[in-house]
Amino acid sequence: MRFDVAIVGGGTAGGILALELARHGVKTLVVEKGPELREAEAYKRYRIFWGGVEIWAVEALGGTSLVSSGNAMPVLLQELRSFGLNITQEVGELVTALRVQPLPENFRGRGTKLFIEACENLGFKVQLSSKLIDPKLCKNCRRCTRGCPNNAKWTSLKALEEAVSLGAKILTEVEGVEIIVKDNQARGIFFKHQGVAHEVHAEKVVLSAGAIGTPLLLRPLGIREAGRKLFTDIFIDVGAPLLGVSLANEVSMQAYVKLPKIMLSPHYTVFLQPYFSSKGVKLPPEDVMSVMVKIADTSRGEVISEQAVYKPVTKADQRLLQKGVNIAIDILEEIGADTSKVAITFPRGAHPGGTAPLGEIVDKNLETEISQLYVADASVLPKAPGAPPMLTVMAIAKHLAKQLVLRG
Repeated sequence: MRFDVAIVGGGTAGGILALELARHGVKTLVVEKGPELREAEAYKRYRIFWGGVEIWAVEALGGTSLVSSGNAMPVLLQELRSFGLNITQEVGELVTALRVQPLPENFRGRGTKLFIEACENLGFKVQLSSKLIDPKLCKNCRRCTRGCPNNAKWTSLKALEEAVSLGAKILTEVEGVEIIVKDNQARGIFFKHQGVAHEVHAEKVVLSAGAIGTPLLLRPLGIREAGRKLFTDIFIDVGAPLLGVSLANEVSMQAYVKLPKIMLSPHYTVFLQPYFSSKGVKLPPEDVMSVMVKIADTSRGEVISEQAVYKPVTKADQRLLQKGVNIAIDILEEIGADTSKVAITFPRGAHPGGTAPLGEIVDKNLETEISQLYVADASVLPKAPGAPPMLTVMAIAKHLAKQLVLRG
């Protein structure tokens, strides 16, 4: 088999990349480790990596876009520009094409409104979260992070479906991917599909396997530093009792406060319940008011193998988390929640990145030291954004697609 471009990974970046290439008639192949399933079943493919911080990801066609909260805010644009990568135009194009905007006011329930009011009273600047959610289709079912059953949220599946209609080829449940390199130039990929070995020749190869998968493909090629600067945007949830607040019945994270290296947003999670129970507090979800504290953590983690990922909470991370917790408690107190019964969850991460950073593993063209081998996913981000990076990752993929089309 021969293709112009072979993409390894059908997640957020891989989907955008495949679509943009297919639109320009580029013969494109996407290979994906996970299966294809309905968006509503995405929760079945959650994978948790243990090694300090819990890192949550989805292994399926569409990747973690299937279980995102639909947040679409541009992050790290200045940092990327400092390395020679300007994606401002691509961000604007995506915002227009996908109608990225905050949900209408009628989606904001009591919990979100109280969060906004309390933050403003405390002197914080509150911003409404731009969403990749169609309000006409959204049923406010609160299943964003399990997989939308109403086709209301943008996911990479939508891009991949259109790419296929334009001629792209997608293979799922692919195993044992290896990059074929000759004379320091990528020439294609080798993999197994349904037990049969395949060797695909391609003019260019793009790795979009995510911050955990991509470095594992780079290391066998002699790029040993790949995987050593993992960040995850560590987050915890801080909750307290508030009768009838019903935050659990809202689309989460509709507003936020962004401080240096810290983001705070209204967000309910079932993981608070065990912490309340341990304190002897029994609460239905409707009576919990909670604030997510997300930080731009240090890039001190490492992808060791497919099974082993190490991501510590450093002392600097602990200080940031504690600062965020203190602010969250102030917000909850201003709202009127019972802060004598605060519950705080275990640190988790859902935005792994930094394992093939710009300026180290890839250049401003997103190309590695191996000619015609590129990386387009959160791996290339040079630091933790401390906020959802999905829109930025999409724009990076769109930017690379343009460059590949121009270069032929």
